[in-house]
Amino acid sequence: MPTELYLLAVLVALLVGLAVGKAWERYKLRDGRWIDRRRLRETPHYMLGLNFLVDNQVDQAIEELTQATSTDTDALEIQMILGNLYREKGQVGRAINVHQALLQRPDLTKLEQAYVLLCLGLDFRHGGFVDRALETFHEVLRLDPRNRYALVNLQKLYEEQHQWTEALRVREQVAKIDAGRAPDEQQILGFLRNEIGMAHQRAGNVAAAARAFGDAIDADARTVPAYLNLGDVREQQGDLAGAVQVWERLIGALPEHAHFALERLERAYRRLGAPHRFVELCRRLTDRDPQGWRARLALARHLAAAGQHQVAFDHLLDALPHHPHALAIHQEIWEVLASLDFDAALIRRYVELMREAVFYLDPHVCRRCRYRSTEPLWQCPQCHEWNTFVEERIAPAKDAAAQAVDAHS
Repeated sequence: MPTELYLLAVLVALLVGLAVGKAWERYKLRDGRWIDRRRLRETPHYMLGLNFLVDNQVDQAIEELTQATSTDTDALEIQMILGNLYREKGQVGRAINVHQALLQRPDLTKLEQAYVLLCLGLDFRHGGFVDRALETFHEVLRLDPRNRYALVNLQKLYEEQHQWTEALRVREQVAKIDAGRAPDEQQILGFLRNEIGMAHQRAGNVAAAARAFGDAIDADARTVPAYLNLGDVREQQGDLAGAVQVWERLIGALPEHAHFALERLERAYRRLGAPHRFVELCRRLTDRDPQGWRARLALARHLAAAGQHQVAFDHLLDALPHHPHALAIHQEIWEVLASLDFDAALIRRYVELMREAVFYLDPHVCRRCRYRSTEPLWQCPQCHEWNTFVEERIAPAKDAAAQAVDAHS
C-alpha cells in the first residue's frame, strides 16, 4: 500500500476519533443505558493502542484496540481505526466487513455515516474494486459535499483510469475548498490539463490538444511538459517558428528546466538555418547558472557533431565537476576521446578529475515517497503525486569523507 494511503488512513482514523469524541456527550443514552465515553478512553488498552499506532506497530495496536472494544462494542471510532488497520495489514476483506457492519447501525449521524463510508471507499480502492470505490466516494460526497479526503481519492481513482477530464473536474472542487491555501493547487490543475491535451493528441485532435496545453500553461506557468507538448504540436502543424517561441518561453520562465527543451531547440535552429542560435542560448544559460552542467553537455554534443571535438572536450570537463555522477557526461567524454584517437594527455585530465568520484544510475528521486528513477517523471508511479521528482546529487567521495571526519571530530 503506498505510504500516503496508510498515513491518510491513520490520519482520518485519528481525526474521526477526535471529532466523534468531542461531538458526543460524555454520557450518551443507547439502548436504554448510559455509556461513559470518558471511561473508555481511560482504559489502558485504548491508550496503549493509540501509542502503538503512533509508533507504527500495527499488530500491537490491533491487539490493544481489540481489547478496548471488549469493554464497549459500540465504540464507533475504535471500530473504524481497527478496520483501517486491517486494511493496512492487507486484510482488505476483514476491513470491508468491519466498516460495512458499522454502516448497519441505525443511530449513526450523517457525519458519522460519511466517515465510515470514506473508510469503506479506501478499503475498496486498496482492494482494487474500482467501481465500488467510485460509488462509495460519491456517496460520501452526497452526505458531505466538501469532504476533501473523498474528493482527493476520487481524483486519484480517475487518474489511475486515465479519465483526465473527470479528474480535473474533481480537482477543481478541491481547489474551491482549499481557496488558495494549498500552494501546489494550480500546479496540479496544470498537469491534469496537460494530460487532457496528450489524450487529444493521441486521438489525432491536434487543435484541441493545443488548446489544452495552452490552458495548462495559463493555469500554472510551471507546467513544464505543457510547453514541450505545445511546441511539438506547433511543429507538427508546420509552425516551426511558433514551436521555437514556446520552447524559448519555457526557458525564460523556468531556466532551471531549460534542458528539457534543448534537444528540440537544437533541431529547430538547425532546420531554420541558424545553428549559431543554439550556441548562443547554451552560453547564456551557463553564464546565468555557472553550475548548470546540462547546458554545457548540450553545447558539447552540438560542437562534437560539428567536428569541434577539442572544444567539446573542454566543455565536458567544465561540466564534470558540477555533476561528476552524470553517466551522460562520461558517455559523451568517451565518444569525444574516441574521435580524438584517445589522446593520452586528454585521458589523464579526465582521470584526474574523476579520481574521487562516485557513480550511480538513478539520479532522480521523489520527494514524497523516495521512489527512484533514471528519468524525471511528472507523476510518481508509486505515490501518484505530481511534480515531486528532483535530481539527487551525491558528493564526491573525498567530500563525503571530509564531512565524516568533521562529524566525528
